[in-house]
Amino acid sequence: MARVRVLGKVGVVVAMAVAIALLAKGLYPADLPSNPNPDFVDNIFDNRGVLWAARLLLVSAAGVLAFGGIFIVLSIGTRMRNREWLRRAGPFEISEEELGEANGEARFWRKTALASQEEAVNLRERLRRSRELIGELEKLR
Repeated sequence: MARVRVLGKVGVVVAMAVAIALLAKGLYPADLPSNPNPDFVDNIFDNRGVLWAARLLLVSAAGVLAFGGIFIVLSIGTRMRNREWLRRAGPFEISEEELGEANGEARFWRKTALASQEEAVNLRERLRRSRELIGELEKLR
């Protein structure tokens, strides 16, 4: 079982090495465009090695940004799933006491909203009954 794991890891490393070699070969410029009036930048990038290095740099920067973005998204998702919330960002920090107070206030306002909702339901019912009584009184006239 351990031998299969080692062979699998070696296979992944070999596949990555082949992929990197093919990418590097594919990035090497086949021909360079000529410019009749070259300026300073044209003179710098007139060399195949410089152009190849610039392309490798751009591709590697894109790879680093892609892996960094994936890591950030997975890290945030994992922390959210574990209910680990951000409590400090740079010089700003929220203490446990402040967090407890904020949770207490949230519970208070939730209870207040539920009580207000019950009162609104009761008032609607009383208004409906009042309208019924008014309708019956108008019929008696």
